[in-house]
Amino acid sequence: MLNALSTPAIRCSLEDYSNAVSYLLTRDDIDKEKVAVVGVCMGGGYAVSTGARDKRVKAVVSVAGGYNIGGTFQQFLGVENFAKYFRKINDLVTKQYRTGEVQYIPTIAQSLSDNMPVAAMPNPEAYSYYDRTTKADAPNWSDKITAASLQPYFIYNSIVHAPLVAPTPLLIIHGTTDTSLLPEYAQQAYDAALGPKELIWIETHNHIELYDQDPYVSEACRQIISWLGRYVSP
Repeated sequence: MLNALSTPAIRCSLEDYSNAVSYLLTRDDIDKEKVAVVGVCMGGGYAVSTGARDKRVKAVVSVAGGYNIGGTFQQFLGVENFAKYFRKINDLVTKQYRTGEVQYIPTIAQSLSDNMPVAAMPNPEAYSYYDRTTKADAPNWSDKITAASLQPYFIYNSIVHAPLVAPTPLLIIHGTTDTSLLPEYAQQAYDAALGPKELIWIETHNHIELYDQDPYVSEACRQIISWLGRYVSP
């Protein structure tokens, strides 16, 4: 969900969600009272934010969602180290303004190092997944992202949006083990929500099992279909 060429990446992503809703509501074959939003990974966090801002949506589902990105990186790197890391991004943005040249950084990396001081997703799990899937399924996927895109990304927090989803029903599904998007923030988003809500934990070993691996995806889909049946089915 990270936009390689768009500086206001989060805003654009949220507008994409609402624009999709707008399009669906123009179609004669769509029941306008039964449009739901389902998102996975950062799309899960964006689904929560969309439910907060778009009351045409009748139900919201977030799977393995990203709810507090800055807080997650603070836990990974420590408060001081994350501030230093963020400053490197700020400095790249300053360089972009000074030179007029767009500053790019790698989208994925095995880890941070002197040779790789900045990356959008600097962890082995993300590197393994995106390296594998771009070769097998998405050869046009970009392995770089603008530094400016990371400034709004790292302050993104949909936990503060969760109360505003109400009265739209909210389902949160998260893995019990997830070192990329931490389960504690899924719990916080659920706790903050005020309307009809449900939190389902699926026993996992990592984050990406809820992307494309069984039995985790099948279980998540089963729960989603059952839950949506209560709110948007005939």
